[in-house]
Amino acid sequence: MKKSNVKSELLKGFIDTIPLGLSASIYGVVYGVLAGKAGLSIWETIAMSCIVFAGASQMTAVQMIALGSSGVSIIITVFIINLRHFLLGASIAPYLRHESTGMKLLNAFLMTDESYAVTYSHYQSDPPTGKYFLGSGINIYILWGLSGAVGYFFGNIISSQLSYIFDFAFVAAFLGMLVPMIKGLPVLVAVLTSAIVSLLGSRFIPGKWYIIVAAIVASLAGYIASELKGSSKSEVNNRGGVQCED
Repeated sequence: MKKSNVKSELLKGFIDTIPLGLSASIYGVVYGVLAGKAGLSIWETIAMSCIVFAGASQMTAVQMIALGSSGVSIIITVFIINLRHFLLGASIAPYLRHESTGMKLLNAFLMTDESYAVTYSHYQSDPPTGKYFLGSGINIYILWGLSGAVGYFFGNIISSQLSYIFDFAFVAAFLGMLVPMIKGLPVLVAVLTSAIVSLLGSRFIPGKWYIIVAAIVASLAGYIASELKGSSKSEVNNRGGVQCED
């Protein structure tokens, strides 16, 4: 790939992710507020964003720190929450087979729900490149780190009424990622199954295991729907073939 094309793909990935990056930065501010209230220093707050780099996990971690949870329990909880990244990585890996091991590892570290959603959608209509994925990941990495610092320093001036706005922004950001990806019945089945299992699991399954359970069950439901749809089309085509022969 020519250097100009590399820069173009990198920049395009970065620019395309700006809307979701700004949404992520809103609840990045919430993370910074929580980190400050949990007693973390600014350097610890920034270091967690640079090293862990996982929004939901970081917010859960600082809440557990504030409650005095043990280090082992925090690590296990964060690991469970992040297990969904194995599923995200598995679904996008086929598009990056031609990339070097270094590029794959870098993109694996920078992959977030937001960068995955933007990149996966892009790959459906454009040639897949690791540079596009990298540009998308860099966008979230920078905005997430900066917003955490902003929340840490200015969290005290955020009124309690505005906290509802941040809560809504978190949900709105994920809906913004999800809706454009619903194309076809199998995807719709997977999304609805995931929602139902997540709601029920959060009430009856201890810890954060319901996230993984919902992802696995939803993936299975989507696969079954896809197979049934394929079988149905095949049956229709076979019938049409028989009619033509008659």
